[in-house]
Amino acid sequence: MTYGIILAAGQGSRMKTKEKKQFVKIRNKPVLFYSIDKFLSIKNIKKLIIVINNDKSNARIFNEILKNYNKEIETGRLAFVFGGKERYNSVFNALSYLNEFCNVSTKDKVLIHDSARPNVDIKDIKKLMLYLNKYSAISLAYKLSDSIKLIKNIDKNVKLVSKSVDRDDFYLISTPQGFNFKLLFDSYHKFFKSKKLVKITDDLQIIELYSNNKTYILDSSKLNFKITTKDDLNMIKYII
Repeated sequence: MTYGIILAAGQGSRMKTKEKKQFVKIRNKPVLFYSIDKFLSIKNIKKLIIVINNDKSNARIFNEILKNYNKEIETGRLAFVFGGKERYNSVFNALSYLNEFCNVSTKDKVLIHDSARPNVDIKDIKKLMLYLNKYSAISLAYKLSDSIKLIKNIDKNVKLVSKSVDRDDFYLISTPQGFNFKLLFDSYHKFFKSKKLVKITDDLQIIELYSNNKTYILDSSKLNFKITTKDDLNMIKYII
């Protein structure tokens, strides 16, 4: 079985807008809903977990989800989990829910997706699921096409270039990322037991640091970028 997790508990502070980026409406549809619709359209995804914060500011979007996905909620295919302080807390909350309530087996798989990536291609999700049968930790990614410079800060606007970096060695990681459920869940347990202060930015990193497994990436569309700034939001509006 394959399960899906969509993370929608982020604060989106870098956007500097009143509305959280995952809840901004594009063509009268919240950004989050684009990802929900794509994951629910894939029949092989048994259950989809939406991670959302338990606060009053999310009441409107929560009610919209209840209204628009009432059938999926009633059948149990769509469920909610409250997020945590950091991204990794939110992921672990969702994994713990699946482990406790969904009778997950050692062969089951899980896909983890950022709600701020509404333009993910359904074909790429299905391709990731296919390769997940062979690789236990794999992520969508796309190759850098611009030149890369390693810099040092000089002031707010100007940076000193210390050296050029070969762009052929770099990929930008996107989501969803796919895992063997037990591998990821066990690795998260090791992470929380460890007292090391490690900055975790994605779930592949959990596998890299707290397991003996290798991680892999799968070439995918560059249009699956994350909404981080207002420019990103404007670009997504244009694309959609």
